[in-house]
Amino acid sequence: MKYELGRYAREHFPRIADRKEREHQAEVRLVHEYFGGRDDGVFVEVGANHPTMFSQTWYLEQHGWRGILVEPTPSLCALLKAQRPRSEVVEVACGGPEQVGRSTFRIADCHVHSSLSSEPVAWEREVVDEIDVEVTTLDEILERCGEPHPHFVSIDVEGDQLAVLRGFDLARHQPELVLLEDHLTGYATHRAMTRQGYRLVKRTGFNSWYVPRSRAFELTSLRERFRLWRKLWLKTPYRGLRARWRRLTSR
Repeated sequence: MKYELGRYAREHFPRIADRKEREHQAEVRLVHEYFGGRDDGVFVEVGANHPTMFSQTWYLEQHGWRGILVEPTPSLCALLKAQRPRSEVVEVACGGPEQVGRSTFRIADCHVHSSLSSEPVAWEREVVDEIDVEVTTLDEILERCGEPHPHFVSIDVEGDQLAVLRGFDLARHQPELVLLEDHLTGYATHRAMTRQGYRLVKRTGFNSWYVPRSRAFELTSLRERFRLWRKLWLKTPYRGLRARWRRLTSR
């Protein structure tokens, strides 16, 4: 049970009063622990947003990792370039092959909710600006950056993760861990990952942890596995119905 996020966060970060910040710190440390505390890994963060606040890779970079930060918002890219010297910042939006070109990116009042999508996954989102951005696939981004082998890939694109996955050849790049923000209102994302040889092993907040089927995973207890099964297979249909109702009533 020691690896359940809330318990782990309370045990290791008791001085952090804010629960979200405490659990975020616990999540990124668990990612590092999964990799055995290594100090020479390569990461890719799609939807990097702020250089440090709620970043999935800032802690890894501070411990010797290097990587690629994908972010379409110019002001955030400027911050990333200034504060993340070990990372290559790519100022584009990430999508599927059918989206390659130019598109409208919607800037939210809270930047973490910005996205290409006109239908927000976060219902409290308020769009305050729209900008024209380049859209390309994650495969193309990796090619531009010299085809590194990413050990860890984080994808947080506010509901557009399926499009990103259509442009990401997992069999070719074979990251050892993929962290996907997924609000679990349907099974499409899960099926896309399992079709490419990955299995779901853990949930931390809205993030699903996927590893290759052949790879062992030791950061999930039996109790947590049961809760994960219940959350995925029993509660997803209900969340999907609730999301559809919200969309209908908000029009």
